[in-house]
Amino acid sequence: MRIPSYFFTRKGYQRFFAGVLLGFLIGWVFFLIQFGNLQEYYIHEIKKYQDRIQDLNGKIKHWIGEYEKSNKEQEKKLKLQEIQVQITNKNDLRLPGITMYEISQEVQDELENLLGKNIESLAAMKDLVIRTLQNKEFIVDDNKYRVVVQHLFLYTTMEVHVKVIPLIK
Repeated sequence: MRIPSYFFTRKGYQRFFAGVLLGFLIGWVFFLIQFGNLQEYYIHEIKKYQDRIQDLNGKIKHWIGEYEKSNKEQEKKLKLQEIQVQITNKNDLRLPGITMYEISQEVQDELENLLGKNIESLAAMKDLVIRTLQNKEFIVDDNKYRVVVQHLFLYTTMEVHVKVIPLIK
């Protein structure tokens, strides 16, 4: 590509192009310095955040370990807070609803002394609780009933599923 000599023969044009070239070079150097400073700043920020992330991940691991250990300790200290009794053969017996309610209340009354006990100790004596319920006769409106424990779920709430068997007079 040929540059016309007309622009380089006159001093005004030469100064203009020299100024453009010098301005471009000064601008480019300024850009490189500013870009380098920004890159250095962001590298420093990224490193700082990476260190903080590693620190926080370490703290999270520590807290998760503490949380799991605390949960295991609290699980050992759990107490029985509520007792629920469900009669599984309500439809088969054709007894009045009030009778079913009274039977379930008597079963709850029988288990009431277990409230506030440690769940671990209750789990150890689960068979005793089942035998106690199955050997007791419940009297409602001059009729005797026995219960057979079908399921016993134990956590902070004891859920007992019983089958009611009327006894012949």
